[in-house]
Amino acid sequence: MSFPAACCNTPPVKANYTSKGTKGKIGDLDCYFAGPSDSKRAIMINYDVFGYHANVLQLSDILGSLGYHVVLPDILRSKPLEEADLGKPAVLNEFANTRGSWESNKGDYTATRDFLRSKGAESIGLIGFCWGSHLVVSALTELEGYAGGAIVHPALIADGDLGKVNAPLLVLPSKDEPDYTENFAGLEGKPFFDKCKMVRFDDMFHGFCGARGDWSNEVQAKRANEAIALIVNFMSSIM
Repeated sequence: MSFPAACCNTPPVKANYTSKGTKGKIGDLDCYFAGPSDSKRAIMINYDVFGYHANVLQLSDILGSLGYHVVLPDILRSKPLEEADLGKPAVLNEFANTRGSWESNKGDYTATRDFLRSKGAESIGLIGFCWGSHLVVSALTELEGYAGGAIVHPALIADGDLGKVNAPLLVLPSKDEPDYTENFAGLEGKPFFDKCKMVRFDDMFHGFCGARGDWSNEVQAKRANEAIALIVNFMSSIM
């Protein structure tokens, strides 16, 4: 279980986007909110290792405009990885085993879930990018109360992890991720398998939907929009 090489070496893209949501808190956790706060359908998004970025804010706003109550928690507490950390596998491994670990973030997941429930959400979906995919898979394995999750250019997914989840899963790997065919096959036989789906973006790189995606590039924007459409359709199917 490790980060793809592209994750270790590729910096985030500078992007311009004027966000439409609002900032607030869940306890001591800073969050970005989008969409109607009284919606019965909610989504929690786990950004990638670079934290808040224009692309993930834009995705939050898109989903909010579709009627979801979207929460993007700042679970790295304003201390994302920096460009200077790239090319340093030891730094990434330490991150994965400490503040980026499931054990360190499980409390934020339960707090966010409970907050959304308190606001009236009856169905909650999860979206995770890069390392955030590992946390989403862990949440769907260990915690109750989620309708399903989407993982995009995943990282830190071990063999057999996908078959452990207890809710529908959408898997969107890029060319830089492993072949998840056997891992995904572990979902067969689950009562919700008909809602699960995997679509590879073998012409795209790790991070094209997150902080590394240059959405001013026509090809990257087209493929990112296709990935977002898959996420939207998946969320609609489970909630």
